[in-house]
Amino acid sequence: YTNVQLFNIPESMNSSDPVPSKPAGSYRLLHTADWHLGKPLDQLSREEEHARFLDWLLEAVKENEVDAIVLAGDVFDTANPPQSALTRYYDFVHALNQQGGCTLAIIGGNHDSAAQLEAPKQVLHALRTHVAGGLADDPGDRILCLPDEDNPAVALALVPFLRDRDLRVGRAGESNDEIRDNLAAGIHQCYEDTAAAAEGLDCPLIGTGHLTVTGASRSESERDIHIGGLGAVSSDTFSSAYSYVALGHLHRPQATDTAGLVRYAGSPIALSFSEVNDTKEVRILDVAGNELSHYSLPVPVFRRLAQLRTKRASLEDDLAGFQPEDGELTTWVEVVVEDASLETDINEQVREL
Repeated sequence: YTNVQLFNIPESMNSSDPVPSKPAGSYRLLHTADWHLGKPLDQLSREEEHARFLDWLLEAVKENEVDAIVLAGDVFDTANPPQSALTRYYDFVHALNQQGGCTLAIIGGNHDSAAQLEAPKQVLHALRTHVAGGLADDPGDRILCLPDEDNPAVALALVPFLRDRDLRVGRAGESNDEIRDNLAAGIHQCYEDTAAAAEGLDCPLIGTGHLTVTGASRSESERDIHIGGLGAVSSDTFSSAYSYVALGHLHRPQATDTAGLVRYAGSPIALSFSEVNDTKEVRILDVAGNELSHYSLPVPVFRRLAQLRTKRASLEDDLAGFQPEDGELTTWVEVVVEDASLETDINEQVREL
């Protein structure tokens, strides 16, 4: 990160109004999630795309005068990420600290190891990075006041991915419906207890979470959090005590409530071909007193993914006429032959064509 490269945002990606200048006296947050460092696409490495995103993010923080980044889970793709992913993560933390002026707040996701995220907690704290890999037992310990406890402009409720042991006591003979109801009740109570711990603070409370909210649009790259979809909740799980809820887990950026204040930031790069048409973004939040406004900041497309659906009879003609859009990095294409059978050498035919 000694040489931060700038990448222009393509006009086709800038579908929302530009982020305005930071208002005087406001505190500015950036909501991102689901980096999935170390994740390949099939056997293809995404390291170059992740490197370019993190370079872009450092520059976006500087250009937009961001005071704090909220990373809502799934920093890594697996509980035991490769060394290259760990190095990229720590290099980013160091570069952000060296750049100065921006705090990093991270919650653990269902792909992350809570123990691994929290192992260097004290060292990271010295680098203005706060990590909640697992749920703190004391609700008061889940509240992070920014820029500090003496003069908070905003309070973050750090609620990571909630596991069964955080939410309920299992009983023999429970049905799926009973488990589902108990999990939902446990999640609701967790957010109520956390909000109660922030009572008395004269600043907005921003919730975080890594879970499924019902009604949200999913892509093929997400892993079910609970078996059979257990653990999904509705938007009204989050009480009016929360001015905004910064969510992770689902990879499409979207709001789950009519007011647009319970939101998934989505993943910064397309993690599967089902996301080829998604506009990736991070969210910018401005807090001034008890007022909150938020904006979309599109993430540039560093590598384009394209998908072609065809049949055996038209395969050659369809591929001959297929011209996927170019990007900074080589475009990757998925060809779906809908009537292929195991007996044919269709894979070899496609690759040759």
